[in-house]
Amino acid sequence: MHPLVRALLSAWEWRPEVLIVLITLGTLYVTGWRRLRRQRPGSRLASVPRLAAYLGGLFALAVSLLSPIDRLGGQLFYMHMIQHLLSIMVAAPLLWLGMPFPVALWGLPAHLRRAVARFFVRDSRFRQGLRQATRPAIAWLAFITIYVGWHDANLYNLALERDWVHDLEHITFFGAALLYWWHVVGAGPRIHGRFPAWARIGYLIGTVPPNMLLGVIIAYSDSVIYTYYLSVPRIWGVTALQDQMIGGVIMWIPGSMMFIVAALIVLARALDGDEPQPDSRAGWDDEAHMVAPGLEHRVTQNRWRRLHASRTRTVDAP
Repeated sequence: MHPLVRALLSAWEWRPEVLIVLITLGTLYVTGWRRLRRQRPGSRLASVPRLAAYLGGLFALAVSLLSPIDRLGGQLFYMHMIQHLLSIMVAAPLLWLGMPFPVALWGLPAHLRRAVARFFVRDSRFRQGLRQATRPAIAWLAFITIYVGWHDANLYNLALERDWVHDLEHITFFGAALLYWWHVVGAGPRIHGRFPAWARIGYLIGTVPPNMLLGVIIAYSDSVIYTYYLSVPRIWGVTALQDQMIGGVIMWIPGSMMFIVAALIVLARALDGDEPQPDSRAGWDDEAHMVAPGLEHRVTQNRWRRLHASRTRTVDAP
């Protein structure tokens, strides 16, 4: 193996618990994508751009958690900010753009697909509870609370000092980000009422002020807020205060721009008439759609044929 390739690979931290999750999610999605592609060629649900978006999201998550960025985050505050941007502002929306729920359902065996579908049909208690617990206002508040809360000096220092707290930080960050971007993208399962373009734009723009304010406070602080970085060796000739300033600017400008760009994309699609209408009444309410997303009409036809055959046997019976 070439020395450069060996050096690059050895710099990655191949954590089994992370790799197993990423490989499982990727395998399930690709299996479902290929099955749906064979059953319904040309389906928008199993399009190449969706596959690329989903795999790109998994790759961004892998870079965030396994690459040298994760190790450098323990020595440089601004590398930790880059890590957060990758997971919550790149990986999360890309994964939703891949429409993972309906495609991954196709990756499951039929009996498991039916079992999962029962949780999401209109009258299920699980669906009703999930809908109440994940309303847009709750998702927005949860994202802001977790995002800002983990930047408390005491919590942040504790996360860098203890691995399990650091893992908890990343899990809650990413979970809140998935919940937040679910409403923006409008991906399935579409269990909420219609969330129109103007509401999504306000939802996104409303995230900019708290994000910007936090970044400005960190960037312009005249003292080191996150004192953990004073206890580690400094690298690349960057002082702890300079490091903190760079990290604050990254959060302030590129971080805020991610939400603004997303809002502009939603606006452009709405003006072009290409904005999807995520109405919970249009699909996602019956078991046929849940079990065979994209092919629910075939499920309905098969049920009608079986019913017709059963009635014919009953009439012909002596």
